[in-house]
Amino acid sequence: MFVTLNGTELRYDVQSLCQTFFPLENFSSDTGRNLTVTLTKAEVEAVFYENNLQFSAKQILSEKFDTERFAVKKAVYLCLQKATGRSSPWGIMTGIKPAVFYNRLKEKYGDEAHNIFENEYLVLPQKIDLCDSVIKNRRPILDVMKSNDVGFYVSVPFCPTRCRYCSFVSSSTQNESKFIEPYINKLCDEIDQKAKFIKENNLSVTTVYIGGGTPTVLSPELLRKLLLKIQNSLDLSCLLEYTVEAGRPDTITKEKLDVIKSFGVNRISVNPQTLNENVLERIGRKHTVKDFFNAYELAAPMFDVNVDLIAGLPLDTPETFEKSLSRIIGLSPQNLTVHTLYLKRASDFALEDEVNPHEHAVYATEMIRTAESLCEQNEYLPYYLYRQKNTVGNCENVGFAKPGKQCFYNVYMMDDLQQIIAAGANATTKLDVGKKDFKRYSGTKFVYNYINEV
Repeated sequence: MFVTLNGTELRYDVQSLCQTFFPLENFSSDTGRNLTVTLTKAEVEAVFYENNLQFSAKQILSEKFDTERFAVKKAVYLCLQKATGRSSPWGIMTGIKPAVFYNRLKEKYGDEAHNIFENEYLVLPQKIDLCDSVIKNRRPILDVMKSNDVGFYVSVPFCPTRCRYCSFVSSSTQNESKFIEPYINKLCDEIDQKAKFIKENNLSVTTVYIGGGTPTVLSPELLRKLLLKIQNSLDLSCLLEYTVEAGRPDTITKEKLDVIKSFGVNRISVNPQTLNENVLERIGRKHTVKDFFNAYELAAPMFDVNVDLIAGLPLDTPETFEKSLSRIIGLSPQNLTVHTLYLKRASDFALEDEVNPHEHAVYATEMIRTAESLCEQNEYLPYYLYRQKNTVGNCENVGFAKPGKQCFYNVYMMDDLQQIIAAGANATTKLDVGKKDFKRYSGTKFVYNYINEV
């Protein structure tokens, strides 16, 4: 799609909204679609052309809202809605943090915020209700937060294999196992450096999150080395939560869990993504449903456990998704996170056109509704929420928790409420440069470059 802007520089906002209607759209080549957006002193006009057909929409500038951005996005949305006959449950919202934005509206407009979000930003009422629930259920976590608190993130970017829906910069241990030990050695050095920064700036570590990748691809010996380095380098006396994102069930053993437990970790993730064997095979996961139940049985007596599911996977149906979700709820994990399939441009699914975003949208939307309903019936509270571009059906990702079991790190990190000090390849440190204005510092992207850095 060629996008032409006249009088405005909001290209990122316009293209992000276009991807709501045309996921994975290429903006540097001729796809037969053209969009022209023109901003004048009084209004914005969006005109879309495809297959010799023309559609247009106008939006008058309003002093009540963020005038230019609001008007440009609304004109584009209404124009593309006419052209495609489709809409998004989140309306003109393209950011990853709709609950944060909605909370700001509530602070500014009070009770009027709900109507504004629905009628001006075109968000569906049930999504606004979800935002209200998330804002309410995260409040206990905010009450214990102090200004000098920080989270500490450690990246272990290795996986047993690469899932076919994934494009994260993670290394498959099938091909790059030789890098694991040198990586951990380098990572331990960086942890020392970051610990020095924390001490010099009088910061207090309240959450530690070891993610990836799949951290439990590490051997028990390397896990012990990493966890011992964290224990010896950081002051963990104020720690509220310590998470290891174990992830793949086929990497979890009793020996590894014993090592993790011995260093005070109190929360892990065991993530099957689905309990449908056919879907597991299609997405490239090398574990079985039985592997998941075996891993969960090992972990449940020792930790608070989070379980991830993905809505919208190929071969999955609303019925099989509901069956997976019901079986997991039957295990009674403390946390349950429901993601929507994210069509990443470099993933196998996107490269091989295995997922039609419009055909899968109906299924994914029904799955998300089912998840919210079943979680509510079983007293799981939605407590954090984020969105990504190119999700099937433009649906969201939601973290659910039993009362009192909300994950501190997820809330603090996702809503930019706490500084994050990060170590490892492709890890992002977030520092508050004043008034909760966070500046991001990203680490070296690839493992082999990270290892060889001076």
